[in-house]
Amino acid sequence: MSVTFRGCLLVPLLATYCAPAQQAIGINTAWEPITDAERQLKAPTMEKDAGAEALFWTVHVADERQGQDVQRVLNHYVRLKVFDEKGKEKAATIDIEFGPKVGITSIAARTIKADGSIVEMKGSAVYQRDLVRVGGRKVQVKSFALPAVEVGAIVEYRYKEIRWDAHLLYARLQMQREYPVRKVTYYVKPLPSEYTSYEMGVWPFNCTPTPLKLENNGYSSFSLENVAAFHEEPYMLAEPNVRPWVLLHYHKDGKRDPDKYWSSIGRRYYSDLKESIKANDEIKQAATEATAGANTAEEKVAALIRYLWKHTRGFYDAGVTDAEREKVLAKMPKDRYRTAAEVLKSGLGNDDERNLLFASMASSVGLEARPVKLPNRNDILFDPKMTDEYFLDNVDMAVKTGDQWKIYDVSAHLPPGMLGWAEEGVPALLSDPKKPVFVTSQVAPPESSLTRRTARLTLSEDGTVEGDVEESFSGHAAPEKRGKLEGESEARQQEIYKDSLTSVFAQAEVSAISFQNVDNPAEPLIVKYHIKVPAYGARTAKRILLQPVFFERGAPPVFTAAERRYHIAMPYAWKEHDEVSIAFPAGFVLDKGENPGKVDFGKPGWYELKMGIRSKTELVVTRDLVFGQDGMLAFQRESYPTMKAIFDAIHGSDTVALTLRQGEAAK
Repeated sequence: MSVTFRGCLLVPLLATYCAPAQQAIGINTAWEPITDAERQLKAPTMEKDAGAEALFWTVHVADERQGQDVQRVLNHYVRLKVFDEKGKEKAATIDIEFGPKVGITSIAARTIKADGSIVEMKGSAVYQRDLVRVGGRKVQVKSFALPAVEVGAIVEYRYKEIRWDAHLLYARLQMQREYPVRKVTYYVKPLPSEYTSYEMGVWPFNCTPTPLKLENNGYSSFSLENVAAFHEEPYMLAEPNVRPWVLLHYHKDGKRDPDKYWSSIGRRYYSDLKESIKANDEIKQAATEATAGANTAEEKVAALIRYLWKHTRGFYDAGVTDAEREKVLAKMPKDRYRTAAEVLKSGLGNDDERNLLFASMASSVGLEARPVKLPNRNDILFDPKMTDEYFLDNVDMAVKTGDQWKIYDVSAHLPPGMLGWAEEGVPALLSDPKKPVFVTSQVAPPESSLTRRTARLTLSEDGTVEGDVEESFSGHAAPEKRGKLEGESEARQQEIYKDSLTSVFAQAEVSAISFQNVDNPAEPLIVKYHIKVPAYGARTAKRILLQPVFFERGAPPVFTAAERRYHIAMPYAWKEHDEVSIAFPAGFVLDKGENPGKVDFGKPGWYELKMGIRSKTELVVTRDLVFGQDGMLAFQRESYPTMKAIFDAIHGSDTVALTLRQGEAAK
């Protein structure tokens, strides 16, 4: 769906746009009257147990002048009806989520009580905080508490969202909230025709809004009715694939043929970067030194990536100072990428620039290297039929070995040859001066992301366990943990890891923590420590109830809901291997316990738990879990009962309990 406005954002004009700020006629600067019908509403219309429902959500969108810059301003206005105590709780505190380069200002709110009296919110009720979403994802939110909320009340609030992203050709407009909405309406206004020559259109995802309608105040509107509340689920596709939203975009051509469009983009991209990846004498010398002793293409690539890890840093890597960063940014060209030579000389670069330097060095030692553009699997799932370069926002490099292209990313904190999981298994546009093509990026097998854990423990009569532990994380299992440790002092690293352990074992005493390979993503991150956990085993008069799978103590079930709304998508393939030994206290023997055995779930993988007794005085446990074989990571919603049953069986085995008896041997 698209509509033509005489006006595309000509990027060179953005910095010099001097029109006065657009004052949006009709923008919500005052509260709209409450109708009798709204007062008399007794129940929600979309979700019977919603508790609260938005009667409307209206947003005015305009590009405005702010000093020498242009900012996109969205004025939101929401009206909610509260139907029961559950809705009262939801409406009492409102969270407005926002990301980088976004500001939330001008928040106003009020409550219209059932008797018609009005209570305005005080400015002191607004505060900012971090919120943890499903999967541990942290987001920033502006929160505010509405006053005097009661069943039957109407609450409404307004706020201004300001986006400072310089890439104003696109804007994502959300159509769904955390509560049901009867009607969402957007009013959009492009830049005046004297400043633009492109067309502005709207591109809907996961919804079918009304066609754009030209209003009498220079805005055009579109709307969507009866929008259900958004509910997060574990291991769902990224939100842009499940939530309704609209991409507001400016463009200069109409319908595009995918083959012709992407061929043009691939040729242009090759041409744009051809000069940037040219090697000078310094690059050739550095590449020769880096690959000394390397014979195969894979060995040369790995050597080059290790060299770049050592001699270049990302702008926001640990240890990079503001002064260092600003010194380079101040000299950044405005109309092109920096050349590979410039990046090497500065020692600092963004992800794209470091990959360009990699391509330059690879070419100088006889490897065929090409820039590729990739989508982000942690965003909208890309299909080449989506003919807009907007969806390919990552730059990596492909190296040809034999007749195959393999994609590399210097900025990934992973072993050479592994991509960030969000770039695995996606269509990647391979640039070429004549015939660009899409290739599929590689997917790392489960064994590339291995979590290996060993524990040698001794159990005391009072149920305390104590011993030495070693944990090892490789591939995709490591970056999140590394990210928390990199750049920190040794004392702080120990404190961080100790906190993660005591969050599981509340009374644990942790000591002798040591780390290996914190700053070396080519090797597994290894952590060693000594731990003492009081009351790990539950002691009765002559028995101790014991959970043998030490590392899964306190782990919640993966799936808890009886039903599923969205498809399932695991981020990456992984493998876990645990070895635990627990020496019994003197005089205790195994009384009751069953060996759960194996859970085989076909092509995706398998799970097995083995337990045995050594010399009648020591329990030996081996646990293995493999998931994502052959790249099988996504599953239809209809398969949820099967997936839930598999992971429930795994959880059941992980939390199995054994009984030790004091005295005579078990019969």
